[in-house]
Amino acid sequence: MRAVADAGLDFFEQPVAADDLAGMAAVAAAAGPIAIGADEGIHSLEDIRRHHERRATRGVSLKCIKLGGMRAVMTAGQVCAQLGLSVNVSAKTGESSIACAAAMHIAASLPQIAWGLTLTNEGLIDDVTARPVRIERGHVTISDRPGLGVDVDEERVRRYRRDLAVRQVA
Repeated sequence: MRAVADAGLDFFEQPVAADDLAGMAAVAAAAGPIAIGADEGIHSLEDIRRHHERRATRGVSLKCIKLGGMRAVMTAGQVCAQLGLSVNVSAKTGESSIACAAAMHIAASLPQIAWGLTLTNEGLIDDVTARPVRIERGHVTISDRPGLGVDVDEERVRRYRRDLAVRQVA
């Protein structure tokens, strides 16, 4: 932690294994002014509460894919606000503009996102939307169009679709 003390970080995310709550608490206690954030260790509201009770984090990264959808992330963000935890709304690495638009709408609706919004669609070679979400100078614009405000490009979906054989266990 001392090595990054002057790096200007808002937070240092998940410095130990996801299931090592004692390790998270130890690092958080030793981190001094550097905020420790939980990510891989957060899969439920109970995980958020447990991290808070153990003083293992000062905030969390909230992801639809880990918490069970948009409603669950909204609830988690409200719990974080009640507990005084900072929030980063985040898409998983390589998610399309569909998931990123959902993350944007959530971030705009939560009480606070002190640690920001992390979108990942720009890392894709191609997206499955007609007009991918664009980050311009660190900012995004939330569409006021219906739904998430993105149009799925059905041709791209067909191009990237893969049929997986499903094995049934008797």
